[in-house]
Amino acid sequence: MKPYNNPPKLNTSRKFSDNLTSAHALTLKAKLGEKGNSKGTSYALPAFNITTIQGINAAFDAFETLGSSGVLALSNSALKHFGAGDAITGLEVAANYIESRAKRSSVQIATHLDHGDYTSEGGRKVVQGAVQYLTSVMADNSTDHVNKCARSLEENIGYTREVVNMAHPLGVSVEGELGVLAGEEDEDTKSEISTYTNPEDFEQFITETGVLMIAPTIGTMHGPNKGKPGTKVKLNIELAHELLKIADRIQPETIFVAHGASTLYPQVVEYAVEQLSTLGSNMSDKYGQTWKNFVGTDWEQIQGLIGAGFAKINTDTENRQTFLSALLGAVSENAAKVDIRWYDKKTTEALTQSYLVKLIMAGNYGVWHESKINVDKFKFDLHVALADALKNAQ
Repeated sequence: MKPYNNPPKLNTSRKFSDNLTSAHALTLKAKLGEKGNSKGTSYALPAFNITTIQGINAAFDAFETLGSSGVLALSNSALKHFGAGDAITGLEVAANYIESRAKRSSVQIATHLDHGDYTSEGGRKVVQGAVQYLTSVMADNSTDHVNKCARSLEENIGYTREVVNMAHPLGVSVEGELGVLAGEEDEDTKSEISTYTNPEDFEQFITETGVLMIAPTIGTMHGPNKGKPGTKVKLNIELAHELLKIADRIQPETIFVAHGASTLYPQVVEYAVEQLSTLGSNMSDKYGQTWKNFVGTDWEQIQGLIGAGFAKINTDTENRQTFLSALLGAVSENAAKVDIRWYDKKTTEALTQSYLVKLIMAGNYGVWHESKINVDKFKFDLHVALADALKNAQ
């Protein structure tokens, strides 16, 4: 196969709507440790997968409380949910709402298509639509889902380069993936296999595609069950550093992305199990052990990735669990409250707490303005209302 040469550079002069920018622009600031007018230790941007309007609101509230850079990620299934079954309609609905919030925001935000598949007719339409509506797209062409195997390097490069050719001139940053990540994020993103990224393939991939963001596979997994209960997920940090040396030699502005990096908060599990017990022995017996069996990625492992050039950390499962746990608490508190807004407020505030703690853990605060709370005092506790949690962190 003839190699691809001279991939188009990202058009960094493109001006998006107020307070919107590309994911690469924000993650590069994080990799360089830039906050305000100073430069310090590298940090990361947790990319929050959003599926509802309340998820968007919670994320903006968290970003603006901490002065954080924000990445709002939309999967194909989330877009279909926003668009009543049609992903393109969902793109318009979600992008327009985010844009309206961003115009009134005090921070910079990127919108990102998660796991865009350019290998199928339907997937191509979604990626093409995302290039028009969002500021960043993922070209996930690493897996042959029909044959349940890794796609050839040549095919992956070819499909991904097509997306780069289309997106980079418009200022839309592109994230590629090399290797296969096991697990299930949702019905549209799942794989039974997993492969590590090969360093030789990696060098060819970033050289010929021109992507500035890449998700290498180093041992993370999608979904709430990343291993056996009582065991810690082991990530290949050495491989991450080896890949970083290659990237820094070829293109120092390359950003690594960690998929399947949810850490799953023990206090959320404990709260959920507590609420299930309150709702009755039948609920506790049926679902309590499932909650206890959830296994996430240890945060110390993720911190090791930040030191190896990972400036975008995808999180989804832990926030879904927080939402569900808070909903169980709301039902336990008042199962006859005939007011959707009350349940909406309870779950949205819980999501905000979940987002706040992950932003703090990743060091993503004080980027655009000083944090409105003392980050060292903030405690994530679903027993405490959001207003009280913020007041306690003054």
